[in-house]
Amino acid sequence: MPGASSFSVLYVGSDERLVPELVGHLSSEALDIAGERTREDALDRLSAEPFDCVVCDAELPDGDARSLRDATRERAPTLPFVALVSDDETAVMAELRDDSATEYVLVDADPEPYATAAKRVRESITRNGERAAAERDELAAALLSETTDAIWVVGESRTITYANESTRRVFGCEPSDVVGDDALRAVAPADTDPVRDLFEAALANPDRTVTGEFRVRPDDSDQRWVECRCRNRVADSVIQGLVVTLTDVTERKRKERQLRRFRQAVEQAGHSIYITDTDGAIEYVNPAFEESTGYDRADAVGQNPNILSSGEHRPEFYAGLWNTILSGNVWKGEVINERRDGERYVVEQTVAPVEDETGTIDRFVAINTDVTQRKAYERRLQRYENIIENLPVGVYRTTADSGGEFVEVNSTLVSLYDAYSKSELLEKSVASFYADTDDRVEFRERLQEERRVTGFEVEQRTLSGERIDVTLTAILTEEDDDVYIDGILQDVTDRRQRERELERKNEQLEQFASIVTHDLRNPLNAAQSRLELARQADDCDHLAVIDEQLVRMEELIEDVLAIARHGKQVEDREPVDLAPLAESCWGSVETGNAELIVDTDRTISVDTSRIQQLFENLFRNAVEHGSTSNRTSSDDAIEHGGRDVTVRVGTLSDGFYVEDDGPGIPAEEREDVFEHGYTTDDQGTGFGLNIVQEIVNAHGWEIRATAGTEGGARFEITDVERWEQD
Repeated sequence: MPGASSFSVLYVGSDERLVPELVGHLSSEALDIAGERTREDALDRLSAEPFDCVVCDAELPDGDARSLRDATRERAPTLPFVALVSDDETAVMAELRDDSATEYVLVDADPEPYATAAKRVRESITRNGERAAAERDELAAALLSETTDAIWVVGESRTITYANESTRRVFGCEPSDVVGDDALRAVAPADTDPVRDLFEAALANPDRTVTGEFRVRPDDSDQRWVECRCRNRVADSVIQGLVVTLTDVTERKRKERQLRRFRQAVEQAGHSIYITDTDGAIEYVNPAFEESTGYDRADAVGQNPNILSSGEHRPEFYAGLWNTILSGNVWKGEVINERRDGERYVVEQTVAPVEDETGTIDRFVAINTDVTQRKAYERRLQRYENIIENLPVGVYRTTADSGGEFVEVNSTLVSLYDAYSKSELLEKSVASFYADTDDRVEFRERLQEERRVTGFEVEQRTLSGERIDVTLTAILTEEDDDVYIDGILQDVTDRRQRERELERKNEQLEQFASIVTHDLRNPLNAAQSRLELARQADDCDHLAVIDEQLVRMEELIEDVLAIARHGKQVEDREPVDLAPLAESCWGSVETGNAELIVDTDRTISVDTSRIQQLFENLFRNAVEHGSTSNRTSSDDAIEHGGRDVTVRVGTLSDGFYVEDDGPGIPAEEREDVFEHGYTTDDQGTGFGLNIVQEIVNAHGWEIRATAGTEGGARFEITDVERWEQD
């Protein structure tokens, strides 16, 4: 127990000599002794004042030494305790032996009990002080080993005299490697002068902590930064140097660099950016915010972002935004704001929460992209798209390669091609719609040569197989190094039908003129001549010739009227079963011994009167040119045979046919038999098969003459629509 130290002792008991005796024996120490007689008074005194040792009689008026000791231990477990025990109080001594911090003195057996008591007090206090110092040292060592900071003791000459275990973590070397070195050797060369100044400032100012930052001398790892805090403890007899606490701040410096870069990026960003606290008060705005809103930074900071509100959005809109970001999620949406001058503008806004080190949201950042011009452009583009979409012509874009895949189409083109949707067309190539591949080749060649083709008329097929007449106008377009064909397709089917109808009627007029000028004039002239001869010669034989000429004129007139009547386009149709119709028409024609075979159960949509005329003409042609049993001479187109004929009516995949087993039609004449006036008999009108063709055309069908299965004539009528019952 050092002599410079003072200590205090509490005596509890009734021995009046003890206090002065202790003072006498402990005169070399600064001693303060207090006395109390009872256990309760002693406990009160211990609660009010600190003592270094308690000396107690074995027996007290309100207890004994053991009960006082136990009560004291509840407050001060290691407080030294010395009990004074007489011979008749050994039982108390036995109870006190269970505590290493308790000493006792046998008063009756000891020749110098007061000296022994003083010795016990001195030894107890010394042991307790040493134990406390050891505990403090152990605690300090534990703290030094557990701290993440490197702690050095640096002497006045900058020599490192102590380094803790965290030196390894901060500097990447063993503590023993730096002890004895100049502290500046651990510093990066560029920072040695500032660190030298820092040490000198700490030595010159023992009453304050000097701080600074420096880079560690680089090794194989990345550059590290440390924060240095120096406290002058040179005067401390144990430390005798600067206590230097070194904290690795590399991560903090990295974040600071990131923050500086972020701030620089935000300052230079073209997007309007502002930051608010969790209550919505604006803390920061960048220059782009000032430019786009008209609010200066000084005017905006401290305000709520609702200074930009245009009134276009309901409160629920903003409530949803706040609910999203307060829950830690990012909100994205389109907002209509208002500038300071009242002009409205549209932004695409992203609002994100920002968390602190503990994960708590402490602010929000809002990034705004002004899309006002883009939205206006989109509206204009949408108007143009609506116009294109609703044009009465097909509009398309295809690739310029040989396949010509559709890239864009409008709804009109979808409808023209009988497609279900745009996606169905986008899976097709434009080439697949051409009825004739030569037309496709010609169109592409002209487009490649001229770069623009206008009014190219061509026949195409829809997805349902219907033939349509279209006019194409297209240009080659280059876009992003790709070449496309942009075109317009107009359905001119109705116009072409009208044109063909007009051409047909003009041909009819020419036919009528020919009939009037030639076919009717010849029998009329012959009749007039015979009539004049009959008058002059009074010869009745001339009257028979006149009658024949008049009959021929009547037949010609009826055929001409039939052509005019049956050549008109069919508008009103009704369902007709082919089998009974054919049998009925067969009964209306003089067929002699000819035979009819009907092999069909098809129902078609027709003009009944005209289809009857068609069958009657075909039956009459077959009978009159395939048999001689019912006539003496042929009337129309085909050379007659010498036997009875069999006529068959059958079904085709898209129509029906009428064929016979007669002599047939020479191959070189099959395209001519439908022309008016074509006949192999001078007495024939040449209109029978022409009328058939007019009826077929009026229905929108096709007809061709070919060879029958048994060598006779066969007429195939195709493109015939079946009757579909609702």
